[in-house]
Amino acid sequence: MKNQQKLAGTSSARDHELANYLHTLAGLLDLEMYARARQFVAELSGDPVPERDRAPGRDHAPGRDPAPERDHVPEPHPPQERRSEPLLHALLAGKRAAAAERGVTLRLADRPAPSRPAVASYDLVTVLGNLIDNAVDAAAAHPPAKPFVEVGMWAEPDATVLSVADNGPGVPTALRAAVFREGWSTKKAPPHRGRGIGLTLVRGVARRYGGSVRLGERPGGGAVVTVRLPRNPPVAAGAAP
Repeated sequence: MKNQQKLAGTSSARDHELANYLHTLAGLLDLEMYARARQFVAELSGDPVPERDRAPGRDHAPGRDPAPERDHVPEPHPPQERRSEPLLHALLAGKRAAAAERGVTLRLADRPAPSRPAVASYDLVTVLGNLIDNAVDAAAAHPPAKPFVEVGMWAEPDATVLSVADNGPGVPTALRAAVFREGWSTKKAPPHRGRGIGLTLVRGVARRYGGSVRLGERPGGGAVVTVRLPRNPPVAAGAAP
């Protein structure tokens, strides 16, 4: 039974990761960042990045002449996303439509985001993807007048900091440690997919970097999760899961 539970947990974690990777890849394609999409696939698979995609400023569609990589996000994406890490606004693009269907606005915090954070691509997607999913669930399940989720990423001298906030009901202080335990969730698990996996994955990434995860109260109500990932982790982050 324990082995079956462990296998089910691994399967659920893979489901979470696959969904986040596909959202990101779809966002990159939607934004016509074809070279970055190929790089992302190569990084996930552990394959060498194609030579044609290694040089900066090369991002073009098949059959088109090479053109400089876009330094902006085509409308209707907000202008503050124009110079941030491509994976960040690709993930937002992939998640935004699903959030909107649930009545939740997904937006980027109004502060500069690094163009190339010192975090592995798959770790960035794992952390932000899972935090965004949880925040959208919280905001949609207990909607205030205008439910929203705000995503932030910024660089500090020795770390990259990721933040996801929502204006849902928040998390009581007594439960803030429990939410990071695998399998803990207030939501019913859908068929063939577990619950209580996302924050466990986020904590796992933070630990590999020798970093930290903090769950607190958002000013004005709601919750905010802040993840700090040191630039020089004590142990190499390793390959994609």
